[in-house]
Amino acid sequence: MSYTDGRQTLDHLVLWFIGLILLYSATIFFAAYFSGADMGAWVWGRHQNQFSWYSRPLFIIPAAYFAYRRKVWHVIGFMALLATSLFWFDAPNTVSPSVREYLQWEKQFFFTNNNKLPLIVLIFGVFVFLGLLFYAFWQRNLWYGVALINAGTLLKVIVSVTIGQDAGMAAIVPSFSSLLVINFLAWFIWRRKRIG
Repeated sequence: MSYTDGRQTLDHLVLWFIGLILLYSATIFFAAYFSGADMGAWVWGRHQNQFSWYSRPLFIIPAAYFAYRRKVWHVIGFMALLATSLFWFDAPNTVSPSVREYLQWEKQFFFTNNNKLPLIVLIFGVFVFLGLLFYAFWQRNLWYGVALINAGTLLKVIVSVTIGQDAGMAAIVPSFSSLLVINFLAWFIWRRKRIG
């Protein structure tokens, strides 16, 4: 099997893997729905599990990689996994006060607020950020993409702490741990290219 054939096989396997995880997501979602759960509360309870916070590099990194390789369905697939990962993990038995306070602030500011402007700005900002990020990798500009990830994460932390104050502090560790993983991987790729 040639290198190209092997890579195409791997690409197909990745799509199958994405499909299976999305099927799992749909299964647990509809199982909860048909059991009569309040879906908003169900998703929100599961979102309190911090595994969904720390897992973001598992989706951003491969999505950026496939954007670099110009595989649009892979990028869309990993973004769908990122969205559904909010409810993959069971709601935790105990939630730390800082996480509970942060999520309560987030819910009040974006979702239960009578003023819909913050939610509109959030949605618009996320789409612009992801569009610019994947465009950078699509154009094979690794450093522009990494710079965007760093700027976007820093902006998220600044907004969380500035507006959410003490509650916003809960966003710092997950955000910077994700950034550490992504920057380390970027440095590793740069070093390999430099040595090679």
